[in-house]
Formats: sequence, C-alpha cells, structure tokens
Amino acid sequence: MRLRSHLLLSAALGFTLYPRQPGQVLLVVAAGTLVDVDHLILYGLRSGDWSIVGAWRYDCYRHGLIPPGDHRPRYGSLRSWLHQPLLTLPLLGLLVRRWPGLRPVAYGVALHLLLDQGWWSSAT
Repeated sequence: MRLRSHLLLSAALGFTLYPRQPGQVLLVVAAGTLVDVDHLILYGLRSGDWSIVGAWRYDCYRHGLIPPGDHRPRYGSLRSWLHQPLLTLPLLGLLVRRWPGLRPVAYGVALHLLLDQGWWSSAT
C-alpha cells in the first residue's frame, strides 16, 4: 500500500470511530501511517543513506524490473517485526488491555497491517 492510501483510510477509520474526538482521530491516523518509519530505519541501517528521497528511490527501484548488467545493491526486505501481524497484533491486544487509552493506536496499526497483508496491496 502507498502512503496516501494508508493516510486516507486511517483518516476514514478515525473519523468513523471517533467523530467528535479529533485527538483520537489523529492517533489513529498517526499510527496507521507512521508504522512505515521502520522501512526508512532499516534502509538507513543497511545502506548508510538516511535521506527520505534515497529511500523513496530505492523503493521504486526495488519494485521495478532489473535490467541486465544492473549491479546496484538490494537490501532485502525492509519490514521489521512491526509488520508481522502474528507478533504485533497480540502485543497490541495486551497493551490495550493494560492501557485502554492506546486503543486508537491499536486500531491504526491493525488497519495498516490489514492493508499491507490483503490481496489488494499488490494491486497498488
């Protein structure tokens, strides 16, 4: 999924769940989009390039066709443990039971993972 999709769908979920609570909406949107910061961190650690533009270009290159003779490095998967639903969702459930105020964050992260794992994510 693209950043734009995560942003718009997180906002829609936030406004649906919390129509009169802008702070809660903001938490859903932030959690639903900022989970992808792990991609930038992993890219920076593996490549030494901490620029957002460099990471964006690498993402476009990584998903494109590799022409013959292209020997640019590939850094493998840029998904951390945060993008593993079987690990992240139970952890979020435990955190929400302990601190119910984290529920909007859990909704945003869960939506993000759902969007990334669904069949529709490969179409965009």
